Amino acid sequence: MSTADGGTQLSGGRLSDQVAARVQELILSNGLGHGERLPPERELAEMLGVSRTAVREGIRSLVAKGLLEPRQGDGTIVRTPDIAMVSDVLTMLLRVSGAAVFESVHEVRRVLEVEIAGLAAQRRGEDDLAALRGALQELDAAAGDHARWAAADVAFHASVAIATHNPLHPVLLDSMAGLLTALRLSAAALPEAPMLARAHHTAIFAAIEAGSRADARRAMTAHMAEAESTFRRARLVEGFKPIG
Repeated sequence: MSTADGGTQLSGGRLSDQVAARVQELILSNGLGHGERLPPERELAEMLGVSRTAVREGIRSLVAKGLLEPRQGDGTIVRTPDIAMVSDVLTMLLRVSGAAVFESVHEVRRVLEVEIAGLAAQRRGEDDLAALRGALQELDAAAGDHARWAAADVAFHASVAIATHNPLHPVLLDSMAGLLTALRLSAAALPEAPMLARAHHTAIFAAIEAGSRADARRAMTAHMAEAESTFRRARLVEGFKPIG
């Protein structure tokens, strides 16, 4: 099918979605990195055989996803996806769906963090152990300050993920940072929660320091069970309050 300006439309599916997918392919195939400029609309329309309107709509969808950025006088610039955007979307889900999202987060954590702990025990270096010790010290220093304690708790788990030396693990965990912080803040309603979490963190660290994958997995499994139980008790105490 021909477009108004003589191009040929891609077939099947919404044209703007197809254009967006093709533009992503062009970015990858041409090795365009963060901050580099996308070809002008006219050139993209000719390359893809579609109208400039279709290109504009496709680019608009990629801008909404954070993959492109329009800049006055510079055209459209390629962006590196920001993990904070993913976290923001998940936090928005929480506001809409309420406590059900937390149940999903617990399920993902059981799958992800147990394996992360095991890998960290196998692969950690001295720098990783130093970071984990620092995270434990920050947990102690944050006692009594709910917001600081929640952030320190999240940071400890992030340090465990970094110790796997697989760059995807911290990215996956960080994508839930907003929800994980909300979980900790909810748990902070119980006076015994920080002490329980500290004991589990100590056991996890000891297993990672000893290099025992099996012990690290067991320690993290026990921590996940405690975290779920603590959250459910906290909900009974104060009721669920969406963040935001």
